[in-house]
Amino acid sequence: MSQQPSQTPQTSHALVASGREATAAPKVRTEVLSFHLGKEEYGIALSCVQEIRSFQAPTRLAGASAEVLGVLDLRGEMLPVIDLRRCFQMPAAAVTAATVTIVVNLSHRSVGIVVDNVNEVVELSAEQQRSMPAMNGMANDGHISGIGSVGARMLLLLDINRLLDGRDLCAATADIEMAREVEDCLA
Repeated sequence: MSQQPSQTPQTSHALVASGREATAAPKVRTEVLSFHLGKEEYGIALSCVQEIRSFQAPTRLAGASAEVLGVLDLRGEMLPVIDLRRCFQMPAAAVTAATVTIVVNLSHRSVGIVVDNVNEVVELSAEQQRSMPAMNGMANDGHISGIGSVGARMLLLLDINRLLDGRDLCAATADIEMAREVEDCLA
């Protein structure tokens, strides 16, 4: 009689460096969508990805924060579009044929995130996932949940909800609603 593997997720032990605890990554098999921002490779949970779209310039919103590129009409719904490079204080990059918008489902809404290019869907086993070590001088409020190892590649695993939560998406939504009201009045 073969023994079934345990389905109970295990949590890695937090590392302690310079008196700060590291972010513990859950140790379960998971699928992530890998993408690039510059030379760095990132991964987000495939379960939060709604779709991948070729880049389309969004409509700018006056007064929106720098990371909010604007909005897109996605099948009748206004979708805020965020430049992930700006979220990480990275220099701007030229839009190329490989630039895409990944539509992600957050806990309370859908948002588009612009990345340099999408690589692939990767299935990470528990052994391929590591905790994010605590490091002095690195701003990580938990949005980097861990590191995934795929051969010689290292993926920074993002908690997209935590990264985008608290961003000024509410202001973008208010601007969208105001623009719709003006359109309705002019029609």
